[in-house]
Amino acid sequence: MLKIPINRQYVRTMNWSVNALVSKNGAEQWSDARVLDIAAGGLLFIADMSYEKGDMLRLDLEIDPMTPGISRKIPVKVTGEITACRGVRDGKLSYSVRFTEISKEDRIRIDELVRMTNYKYKLDSGLDSFDV
Repeated sequence: MLKIPINRQYVRTMNWSVNALVSKNGAEQWSDARVLDIAAGGLLFIADMSYEKGDMLRLDLEIDPMTPGISRKIPVKVTGEITACRGVRDGKLSYSVRFTEISKEDRIRIDELVRMTNYKYKLDSGLDSFDV
């Protein structure tokens, strides 16, 4: 049996609303960013600011999983590293970030919520595991 390498340790979601404030390399200046997808190990965002691979960021996230039964937004503070510029989306540059500092509780919370909301989204769409 062939083994296919898996590049990601965590499942991602694009079904949430995530507000983000980003501070580069410990600066006190914060800028807004729009998170396109998120996982317990990192995220993809677009912003007006320019970043370089290797830049360290502080991110203040406000996650709204938009899921029945979860009535409040979830605040999460993380530190991350820019791993790549992912090109232009919606007229802005997009960047992938790998979390370097995140509490164990926040990592578990994000991972469980992503899995739960992705599963619910799949059920609501009528797709099964073999649909492409």
